[in-house]
Amino acid sequence: MKIRIFAITTAVIFSGISGCAAITNEEVAPTSRIEIHTSAPDDLSEQKTEIAETISTALKTEANLKSQDTETTWDSAAAVKIALSGDSATIAGQGATVKNGIITISSAGTYEVSGKLTNGQILIDADKDDTVRIVLNGVEITNPVGAPIYASQCDKLILTLAKDSNNIVTDGGSDFIYSDNDEEEPNAAVFCKDSLTINGEGGLTINAGFNNGVTTKDDLIITGGNLVIISQNHAIRGNDSVTITGGTFTLAAGGDGIQTNNESDSDKGWMIISEGTFEITSAHDAVQSDTSLNIKGGIFNLVAGGGVSQAESNASADAEESDSYKGIKTSGDLYISGGTFTIDSADDALHSNGNIIISAGEFIIATGDDGIHADGDLTVQGGSISVNQSYEGLEGNNIYISGGTIISVSTDDGMNAAGGSDESDITGGFGRDHFKGGGNNIIDISGGTIKLTTEGDGIDSNGAIAISGGQLITQSIASRDGDALDTDGTVTFTGGVIIYAGTLSTGINPTGDSTQSYVYTESTINAGEIITVQKDGAVLITYNPDVTVNKVAFSSPDIASEKSYDIYSGSTLLTTSTAGTGGGGQRPGGGQRPEGGQFPEDGQFPEDGQRPDGGQFPGGGRQRPSGGSPDGGQPPEGGDWGDMSIPTEQRQSSSAAGQ
Repeated sequence: MKIRIFAITTAVIFSGISGCAAITNEEVAPTSRIEIHTSAPDDLSEQKTEIAETISTALKTEANLKSQDTETTWDSAAAVKIALSGDSATIAGQGATVKNGIITISSAGTYEVSGKLTNGQILIDADKDDTVRIVLNGVEITNPVGAPIYASQCDKLILTLAKDSNNIVTDGGSDFIYSDNDEEEPNAAVFCKDSLTINGEGGLTINAGFNNGVTTKDDLIITGGNLVIISQNHAIRGNDSVTITGGTFTLAAGGDGIQTNNESDSDKGWMIISEGTFEITSAHDAVQSDTSLNIKGGIFNLVAGGGVSQAESNASADAEESDSYKGIKTSGDLYISGGTFTIDSADDALHSNGNIIISAGEFIIATGDDGIHADGDLTVQGGSISVNQSYEGLEGNNIYISGGTIISVSTDDGMNAAGGSDESDITGGFGRDHFKGGGNNIIDISGGTIKLTTEGDGIDSNGAIAISGGQLITQSIASRDGDALDTDGTVTFTGGVIIYAGTLSTGINPTGDSTQSYVYTESTINAGEIITVQKDGAVLITYNPDVTVNKVAFSSPDIASEKSYDIYSGSTLLTTSTAGTGGGGQRPGGGQRPEGGQFPEDGQFPEDGQRPDGGQFPGGGRQRPSGGSPDGGQPPEGGDWGDMSIPTEQRQSSSAAGQ
């Protein structure tokens, strides 16, 4: 079968209707709309106040910046002047010499450099306690056989880009010769064995045809400047840490865009980005750190591994096991508290081998694998997340959602905890994911506005599902093996408004500890139909799907067990449903999981629901996406999901229904 990927555009508007809280999801045509009309009960179950602590103490929250890192002015009269010319230079002042095209700086101080060096190098070989500041004020340096700027020894090198200056450095490319063969150094066009700071209001273009663009073996700090880097390997690499507080970055990298990778010391290998504009095209990861990654702000436009269109080829058997094609990746914890992100990645868009917390930010994601993946816990407290295209939308060992707006389109599960419960042998093209811990996993939703459209399970937990607040629509349009809610454990509804729909099954219904019930209808509902749940003529819920579903269940604090509710399509009564009856995970041909929740070892479904030989669905169903969405499933022009802002006063007026 042809895999269909549905683009969903949602604007979330909260408004009061006749004293009742209401939520409307208005979308670009075809419109998908949900309205919840509910008066909040006096005593709803409390929203969970304690969740697992998900940022380890290893997360670096603040960098140790000094005034010299941000100082962009200098005393020009006191600075040593170096005027480059051809393969030599003229020096006015003490602390620098020139010989055979090599300008050697041997003392601490400020050096103002201008002019053009066609065959040479600036070499910093000072005392190990010296701070050397080089002001690049309109330079062009080419080293046909090595690094244009090489700091072999100092305490710190500061490169200040003079305001309005344009500076260009070019290395030796294929003719590059190491100055130190044993250490294979320098290995970048701008290389520092110690700490390096780049600041200023000018421009720096780096042509790194040999290996990296910028590399430091200690700490790297960038506080400003306009950097354009074309590199054979990594564009920017700081061994011990990378701190970026501003600047504009246009990076085209044959390896990673920005990288720090000291994995031998748990106090190092971290990255902090607080501001900046980043246009990164990388053959591998766009942003990568080894111990922790903390993003507080910035504008990020990232294309990793060629993007979604290259996902299949990058995931082929010929690829190296260590190859990685992720948008933003860390081996430790990832914390995002601000920023705007547009990510097109062959592999995961956001990935952590530890935990992820997102408290704010705007995300537009297209990925060949997971939209957001954490080996540890994934926590979403706020922000606007649109996963336009993915294999799985959100994935973590445990998932906690207490706020924000999430819209996800996936060819497998929309939300998945610890690999889910479906026992499927289907994985993304980059192999089976790994998770920390085991057992007692949970997907906990206590707030937020969530919409999931999937070709697998909407929400799939290898443990429990607990919903105590927020608004949730999950739509499974699977042709085989797909539930709106799927779990190995229990499902509890103690707050919030939930619509869970599917072509095959709504999945597992709420159980014992739930304080609100559900109503169910089994009828083909086409995209654009207006479905209402009514009680004594009062409309409680309005649902306008943008996909065709066959089975739908509705739950809200106003749905009480064993009471009767009318479900309408327009003015036509579909059914009168007794709350707490119907649904429950049926599959085609009665294909429920066998006793014990496991499929037979040969992986076969019950009759009428079998997988063909080889375990694949017809046409490669539920595979990771390859290339763009088919016609009719494209995201809106420009990827704009519409206005997702929620007026504060309206948010507060409606929150009572989900607290």
